[in-house]
Amino acid sequence: MDTDLILKIVNFFETLEYMEGKALLKIDIEKGIKIAVCDIKMKDRFTLEDLHFPDEWTILDVLKETNNIYTCLLKTEYRGGTKFQQLYGKRALKKVRQLLGFDIIFDLPFILTEEKVVVAFIVKNEIIKKFLKMASLWGGVKNISFQPATFSEYNILSCLTERQKEIITAAKKSGYYDVPRKISTEELSKKLGISTATILEHLRKAENRIISSILAGY
Repeated sequence: MDTDLILKIVNFFETLEYMEGKALLKIDIEKGIKIAVCDIKMKDRFTLEDLHFPDEWTILDVLKETNNIYTCLLKTEYRGGTKFQQLYGKRALKKVRQLLGFDIIFDLPFILTEEKVVVAFIVKNEIIKKFLKMASLWGGVKNISFQPATFSEYNILSCLTERQKEIITAAKKSGYYDVPRKISTEELSKKLGISTATILEHLRKAENRIISSILAGY
């Protein structure tokens, strides 16, 4: 990454502590428009007015403000990038255009801090290597995970194997996750005809996958 671009990014983060996408409300691929709910955390002594967005980003409304965290309705629209070029230079704009030039649908989570950028996107397999090569120009790519894209109604259990899904569902229906717990691990193992050790192994793996899916990017 060139020195001028590094300095511009450092200046951007003089006021911003982090930005996190909370919900993606609308995507218009043809017009390049996305509307999302985002949390924007400003550093001490700064307010949202001190943050200089590129002209492609527009805050439509501030939904609430708590402890210097602004929950905003944010619209992004990729246009000519005049203001972005003024703020960050031609090289940065060129790299952004190259990234946005791929046939990519960006999704959540989206987390932006001074130390890292976490993004999720839907893309064809043949585009992945090209995108990662271009993204590496911005810095190191530390962690990558892939999941097959599905277009049915989202199901949090889709990250589990059939066996894990079967056991954790049975545990839930039997009251294993109720407070107080209505069935012990030993009782559940007898009910399902599986050893206690096997039950615990499947539940732990299933719980870990579900939590990892929910907290992806954190």
